[in-house]
Amino acid sequence: MHSNQWIFSTLLACSGFLMAGCQQQAITHQQDINAHTVTQTTPTHQVGSLDSTAMMQHLKVLEKIAQMHGGNRAVGTSGGQASAQYISDQIKKAGLKAQLIPFENRKKEVGQNVIVEIAGQSKDTAIVVGAHYDSVKMGPGINDNGSGVALLLELIQHYAKHSKQPKHTLYIAFWDSEEEGIAGSNAFVKSLSADQLKGIQAYINVDMVGTKNPTIQIADGDQSSITEMETTLKERGMNEADYKPITDSLRSIPNHVGDLALEQHLKAFFRHKGIQVKEDISTLTASDTAPFLGKVPVASLILFNEQMKGDVLEFAPCYHQSCDTIEQVDPASLQIASQAVLSLLNYLNQK
Repeated sequence: MHSNQWIFSTLLACSGFLMAGCQQQAITHQQDINAHTVTQTTPTHQVGSLDSTAMMQHLKVLEKIAQMHGGNRAVGTSGGQASAQYISDQIKKAGLKAQLIPFENRKKEVGQNVIVEIAGQSKDTAIVVGAHYDSVKMGPGINDNGSGVALLLELIQHYAKHSKQPKHTLYIAFWDSEEEGIAGSNAFVKSLSADQLKGIQAYINVDMVGTKNPTIQIADGDQSSITEMETTLKERGMNEADYKPITDSLRSIPNHVGDLALEQHLKAFFRHKGIQVKEDISTLTASDTAPFLGKVPVASLILFNEQMKGDVLEFAPCYHQSCDTIEQVDPASLQIASQAVLSLLNYLNQK
């Protein structure tokens, strides 16, 4: 998860005398979600899950890679390159071909996306599932975002073992340089033609899905969370002149007519599991969803456990620190996240 200036602006609005109010908003909002009625999608609940033991094994390897390469797996470093090689090796072991696509980020660092194609019945329609594999330079990035990498590696195994061809061609993408300008996914989107973009049925982003004791956060497809934010800030006594620039900027984040159906499906899936979720829009510009916004339907799955450290809000314990190790990851979180991704893919392949 890339640190985004917009998020910090929003957090500043929620700090100080308003901080307690913002925390209460999150709790109330989670409770309200279970009361919503979803009418547009029917979730496929019995989808199985990916192998959490295998996912944890991938994380052990990624942590070892970081330990052997200066404590991180950042873009342009030997740790980042070793991570890309490990991902490529796992793809080849599954009997599939890894495409390594180099690009240059804003600091002129050379990164490389690793992409695998699983052919669908249609060559004209596609689904893209992505997770960034780079870490910050301050730590190994095992939850952020080795966890997403591990899930996608097991998703590849799932499709390699199942002979049934999906309806839509599936691209599973491991993005580089998310932590440095969201550059990898940006390079990918810029490389697509208008027809290719039109054929993408959805982009699904997987980030920080190993968090312990998480709040499950999904993309707010209809921007309803902004209205709720305004109501809460107004009730807490904040002047409209102070919060309106924030909410207006959030409303300017591009959306797609197909976003809402993906949000509703995920809400219904988690409701069936008895799990509360939180809708959010501000983080969409802080991860690899950003380049896809407004161009294709977007879904996002992030597991947060927010904690205030002084004036700074950490999305999860050890976020962007050297202690972001395998000790921060819960296999149960990986498992439920994998079930959600499989459910969403099943839904999309039935459309």
